[in-house]
Amino acid sequence: MYNKIQVIRKLLIGAAALAVAICITIFIRENMDVKSPEQALPSITITMNGTTAMAPEMIFRAGYEWNFFTTTAKDTPPYSSQDLQAHTPPVEMLARTYMDIDFSLEPDSLTISRSDEENFDAFLELVDAEEGPIIAPATPGVYMYRIQADFGWRGSIVYFFRIRVQAGS
Repeated sequence: MYNKIQVIRKLLIGAAALAVAICITIFIRENMDVKSPEQALPSITITMNGTTAMAPEMIFRAGYEWNFFTTTAKDTPPYSSQDLQAHTPPVEMLARTYMDIDFSLEPDSLTISRSDEENFDAFLELVDAEEGPIIAPATPGVYMYRIQADFGWRGSIVYFFRIRVQAGS
């Protein structure tokens, strides 16, 4: 039969061992993520009209800053408008298509901007983008979207994609 002190001692030793195991697990995971930071970033999915997901290669991750417990990984190269066009083939789309943007980790804030083929350098922020799906324009043409996702202390990621709204749709 155990007395109170022995029970408390065993509980404290068990709690300490569990805490050490958790710390070691976090340390190992963190070291693996630091060696391959791009694999640790949240993934993005863009769904059109609630059914069809945009192919991952159509969404270009242009840069990120991601914080780990021991270090910060940054990849924020400058891209010209021509560079972005080369990395983002346009996705054919009907006018007024609904696009939902989802992440594997919920961002703290999301800023979505759009430019048109007249000037891919001039982005205008979509005011209601965080409230629900974004809607493709009704006017035919090519449009580029910039998605800036902020994940609080973890960091931020910038994505680009282009759409081509078809005439007569």
